[in-house]
Amino acid sequence: MLSLAFYGKGGIGKSTTCTNVAVALARMGHTVLHIGCDPKADSVRAHFHGEAIVPLLRLLHTNPNLPLEEAIRTSEEGIVCVETGGPTPGLGCAGRGIGMVLEYLARTQAVQKLGIDCVLYDVLGDVVCGGFSMPMRKGFARHVAIVSSGEAMALYAMENIAKAISNFKSRGYASLAGIIAIERGDATIRPLAQQALEAAAAKLETPILATIPQSPLVFAAEGQHSPLLTCYPESPEAAVYRDLAKTLFERFGN
Repeated sequence: MLSLAFYGKGGIGKSTTCTNVAVALARMGHTVLHIGCDPKADSVRAHFHGEAIVPLLRLLHTNPNLPLEEAIRTSEEGIVCVETGGPTPGLGCAGRGIGMVLEYLARTQAVQKLGIDCVLYDVLGDVVCGGFSMPMRKGFARHVAIVSSGEAMALYAMENIAKAISNFKSRGYASLAGIIAIERGDATIRPLAQQALEAAAAKLETPILATIPQSPLVFAAEGQHSPLLTCYPESPEAAVYRDLAKTLFERFGN
C-alpha cells in the first residue's frame, strides 16, 4: 500500500500535486483516499469542481459516533475524500483537530473497510510540530514527499521538514521519499532555481522524484476548479503527473 504525506511551504503547490497524483493513481486502478490536513478545508475541492465538502471535525462535533459512510465523500473518479477542517481562526488548536480526525479514521478502520491501497495526506504548509506532524507519525503515512521550488523560503521550509523527518526516524515514523520540484520564475531564473534545488536535494541525500513544469495549463485547470488530468488529459503536463504517480507507487507502494 502507498501511504504518503505531502509537505512543503504554504502555496507551493501541494494540493495541486496531491490532487493530480490522486487522479492518476485512481485511473491506474487503485483505490485512493485523499485526506486534506488543513483547517481551511480546501484540499479536495478540485475533485468536486470547486465545491467544498463538510469538514470531518464539524461532523464529529455534531455526532461523535458518526458512521464511516457519513464521514467520507467520493469523487467522480472514485477517490475517497476527507477534509479535516479546524477551529475558528484564533480559537482552538488546528493541529489537535488533525490528530482527532486521523485517530477517527484509524478507529473506524477506514482504510481496511474501504479497500484503500493508496492514502495521500495533503498537510498544511511547513508546520511539523504537534498535530501537524501526525500524518508522519507511526501508524499513518509511511513516507513524506516534500514539494519545493528553488526559491529561498521554499528551500528553507524543505530543510526544516527534512530535519523533522530525520529527528523522528528513531521512533519509526515516516521516511523521506524525495523532493517534488515545482518550476517557478522566468526563463532566466528557472535554471538557477533548479540548480539550487538539486544542490539542496543532494545535501539531504534524497532524489528529485519529478519536476512539475511551470505551465499556463496548471493555472487554467485551477481556474476551472478541476484537476489538470481532467481538463487536459493529453497534455505533456498530465504525463508528468502520471509518471510521478507511477514512480511513487512503484517505489513506495509496498
